Amino acid sequence: MFNAVISDTKSWKNSVDAIAALIDEGTLDIGEDGFKLRAMDPSQIALIDFFLPKKAFEEYKVDKETSIGIDFSELSKITRRCRLEDNIELSLDSRFSMKFSGETTRKFDISVIDSTSSPPKEPNIDFTVEIKIGASILKESLKDAEQISNHVALLADKDFEITAEGDTGSVDIKIPSDSILGMDIKEKTKSVFSLDQLNNLLKAADQSSIIQLKLKSDSPLRLEYAIGEGRVVYYLAPRIESV
Repeated sequence: MFNAVISDTKSWKNSVDAIAALIDEGTLDIGEDGFKLRAMDPSQIALIDFFLPKKAFEEYKVDKETSIGIDFSELSKITRRCRLEDNIELSLDSRFSMKFSGETTRKFDISVIDSTSSPPKEPNIDFTVEIKIGASILKESLKDAEQISNHVALLADKDFEITAEGDTGSVDIKIPSDSILGMDIKEKTKSVFSLDQLNNLLKAADQSSIIQLKLKSDSPLRLEYAIGEGRVVYYLAPRIESV
């Protein structure tokens, strides 16, 4: 029914973690061109759109396109047991199977969950700001903001700023243009987001990853980065309040 082999263990782990960071259970579409998944988190605050193309695999064979429900929290636990030098073979029959081949050969079978829900539509937003920034700079800036509050404001005018205000004080982080990989600002933009949620979305990003942010005032944030040959896109709803 389906069989694939992938040797880029790190990318597979990060892919699973990118999904598990947002949802426990979801529908994975296995098609001729690769793996796809689009789902909302249980709180309906965030959306994930994930794609891992066929070219990410050394071998990839699909007899029939299919959609299966997967417990990604369980899949993530098992995937962490894979060693970097292992090859991973994925297959689907009555269960979704992962076989790790290295010093030892270990095969895990995961039950498939019934899935009847259709994927949500991707939001259609006329963004006013687009920024490309290194993951390390963004993650460190959010760590600074965490010392003050559990939510942050992302501001773009002439520069890009991250600010936070809490009961004990405030922080204003200015990221100079020479630390930005790309920036297109059509108009002044400001939105407030949960820090916990932002950190979750960045969990699977390597320090060297390039993060693409798209913003519009008081509108969902679009956050995208590559995972090996694949990519993940998140949308995160804002907090409609002032910081």
